[in-house]
Amino acid sequence: MDYPASLTVQPSERVANWRPLVHWIMLIPHFVILAVFHIVAWLLAIVTMLAVVITGKVPAGIASFQVMYIRYYPRVLSFVHIIHDQYPPFEFPSSAEDPGGSPVAVHVEVEPGNRNRLAALFRPIYGLPQIVLVTVYSYLVVAVVTIAYFIILFTGRWPAGMRDFVIGFYRVHARYLTFIYMLTDKYPPFSTAE
Repeated sequence: MDYPASLTVQPSERVANWRPLVHWIMLIPHFVILAVFHIVAWLLAIVTMLAVVITGKVPAGIASFQVMYIRYYPRVLSFVHIIHDQYPPFEFPSSAEDPGGSPVAVHVEVEPGNRNRLAALFRPIYGLPQIVLVTVYSYLVVAVVTIAYFIILFTGRWPAGMRDFVIGFYRVHARYLTFIYMLTDKYPPFSTAE
């Protein structure tokens, strides 16, 4: 897939049967950080839109924060969904290339300058199909993960098709955020492929 945001996941073959019941307790600190980052990322998206409309450029510091958030979100979510058993690190790298250290690798290439000012102004409208896709997909993921939790309780394994469906959501979401946060002008594909 030729898009400025890519995501790969190395899922665990087996999952401890007890994890769906209590593993979320371990994630409380990450939930707090994620909530704060989420609010800051959306506020910075508004600042980015204004900066691109005025200057035609994405501020480097804001872009770094957005890349960090786009990388951090699926790392936490994949642990919540028990896709792998490696606890998400409390590291917040903002480089385009993923530094590693997690089964979830996210690479984001930022287009800093010479941005389309008019397209930035209308990005929320232009991105509406992606917003609808991500919203509907997220509700489906909740249903799939809920069913998978019961399967994991008894088998200790994710059904491969269900797991791939959830991992596909991580890819779609990372591309959506890269576009909506104005890190690229390239419209995201309607695909879950790598």
